[in-house]
Amino acid sequence: MARPDLIRPPVVLYLAFSEVASGGSPAGVAVDAAELDAETMQQMAAEVGAPATCFVTGLADGIIDVRFFSTTTEYGMCGHGTVGLVTSLVEQEAVVPGADGRVDLVVRSAGGAVEVEVRCRGDGRPEVWMDLAPAFFEPGGVDPAEVAALLGVATDSLDATLPMERTVSDFTHLIVPFQDLSSMAAAAPDFDGLARWCRRIGVDTVALIVADEADGDHDYRCRDLCPAVGTDEAAATGTTNRALACWLVRQDLLGVGVDGHHVLVAGQGIEMGQPSVVCSEVEVASGEVARVRVGGVATRIGP
Repeated sequence: MARPDLIRPPVVLYLAFSEVASGGSPAGVAVDAAELDAETMQQMAAEVGAPATCFVTGLADGIIDVRFFSTTTEYGMCGHGTVGLVTSLVEQEAVVPGADGRVDLVVRSAGGAVEVEVRCRGDGRPEVWMDLAPAFFEPGGVDPAEVAALLGVATDSLDATLPMERTVSDFTHLIVPFQDLSSMAAAAPDFDGLARWCRRIGVDTVALIVADEADGDHDYRCRDLCPAVGTDEAAATGTTNRALACWLVRQDLLGVGVDGHHVLVAGQGIEMGQPSVVCSEVEVASGEVARVRVGGVATRIGP
């Protein structure tokens, strides 16, 4: 039970992976939260109602200790929450970049430690880049017809030439490739049924992707369905895009299967009316992902 005597710090809202205050994925940020217990954090996150609320419990020597909560559960790690909270700390000057506009940090949470680099742009806005472990894959083990029914599309809307695979990291993602952009945009999931199904098969999010069709501004488009962890659909997700970037390398799509440095730009949240831009930097060696970084900016929306 949450303790009523605890002083609750204010929560500031950011839209992660958005240049403007009309897109991106909401994240609440509460600093000076070291005195809060888990029950109070969970209660506050439910009241905020964002896909993630971040509680900073410590900051010293470039190490940020944080706990991430959805409206219903604690996350081990949260990519868009990390972008929001680091942006907040830079804007409050609790984190100060060097003369070159950069600073290296470590974000520690229940899921472990993540190295983060801040790169301040010419306009002064910080880009937050997370150095994430490459994703590893296993067969999805699912029936395409059942997946299609849960997503509200015909089975032939899915791309049968590409595998549905899952990857286990901070979250377990199931990657579902679509034939074309219009088919993916038309998906109308049964979120209650999808949540029950995801919990039954041990999946946190279902990531829809169009891997072979660029819309001019993005290298690929995706939708991330997360009802099993408290959010029907997320407008921007860093950890999911790590998985998707690695999957594109694995499938030798979009020219990222060759050795070298690749930058991928993902469009997400467009179908929700919350357009987001998530960037991934991928280093490929001997046809395998050796390093992946996911980054972007966040925009404060209040209070």
